[in-house]
Amino acid sequence: MKLFNYRKFYKKDKLSINDIGNNPLEFFKRWFKDAENSDGIIESNAMTLSTIEDNTPSSRVVLLKEIKDRSLVFFTNYDSNKGRAILDNPNVCASFYWPPLERQVIFKGIAKKTDKDYSNSYFSSRPFKSQAAAIVSKQSEVIDSYEHLLKRYDKLINENKDSIFKRPNNWGGIEIVIKEIEFWQGRENRLHNRVVCRFISDKWDIQLLSP
Repeated sequence: MKLFNYRKFYKKDKLSINDIGNNPLEFFKRWFKDAENSDGIIESNAMTLSTIEDNTPSSRVVLLKEIKDRSLVFFTNYDSNKGRAILDNPNVCASFYWPPLERQVIFKGIAKKTDKDYSNSYFSSRPFKSQAAAIVSKQSEVIDSYEHLLKRYDKLINENKDSIFKRPNNWGGIEIVIKEIEFWQGRENRLHNRVVCRFISDKWDIQLLSP
């Protein structure tokens, strides 16, 4: 199946190196707000996380839960494929693509576990049934059937209706300490705007890239 004739013409906005300012994370927050306010974007915080394990790349979508001064945070089961990959190789890439805005942002950085208190705080803020799902799911493991998983889930819910769940030790936050950010704005004739920001010697070095 050839897709040679698939064409999209980008013309909604433009990006200048001067737009970024001295703090690329603050500029990212502005773009993120634009995505939040866009009717065409269902989950503005959906980001594609890429990891490497045994020299093999793997990507999946996770949900961003906090933007810090120089890091991004999401939550996962540490025993999952991505959790094991990060333990094996903490170098990761996280990217956002917002088609209605014709924008893309790519982060590169080092991933590490958040501290236990931080993970506990977020876990306690989750809905009761979401907490139960985190407890009952042995993420990335082969299961006999989806119905069997639901039975275990329903059993856990029914037996703990009046309980307060404790965060499992193998579930918590992952913080990506950012080393590089690239902003991409689609432009006409594939002459896209690209700005890369690298954190070097405790400051941001910001440069234009060719499309």
